[in-house]
Amino acid sequence: MEKEMNKAAEEAVDEIPAEEQEAVAENETDSLKAQLAEANDKYLRLAAEYDNFRKRSAKEKSDAYADAYSDAIKALLPLADALDKANEFNPEDEGIKALSKLLTDTFAKIGVTPIESDGKEFDPNLHNAIMHEEDGSMGENLVAQTFQKGYLLGEKVIRHAMVKVVN
Repeated sequence: MEKEMNKAAEEAVDEIPAEEQEAVAENETDSLKAQLAEANDKYLRLAAEYDNFRKRSAKEKSDAYADAYSDAIKALLPLADALDKANEFNPEDEGIKALSKLLTDTFAKIGVTPIESDGKEFDPNLHNAIMHEEDGSMGENLVAQTFQKGYLLGEKVIRHAMVKVVN
């Protein structure tokens, strides 16, 4: 009975004109092409999403490292401030000088530099103005006094310098 059905189906196909068979085959081809294009598009989107995820993960890892590094340096800044104050009060103490130099050298090795302020032009990216004074003898928008040193890690500001600005 199955053989008879298959034979009947083949005869029915043979009875369909060649143009219709060609149109059906063309429709199937177009349908398969559309499915292939859709699958290819999904693949490309998935590949792009994965690439974005990989880049974002690498950036987050790098940022986390940089943040932890700068946080560790921030934890040492009170020590630098204390050594600066101690050196101001007792400039003759060789122990304080030695510790200050050691800390300064260590900061230099890891890329931490103090922000130069006194006599420089005020830069809001580097300085935090906590006082303003009018003084005709000095230039416009200059840092007259530094109250607390600021520090850079490469190009990144770890702490802004607290300063007094004139004019």
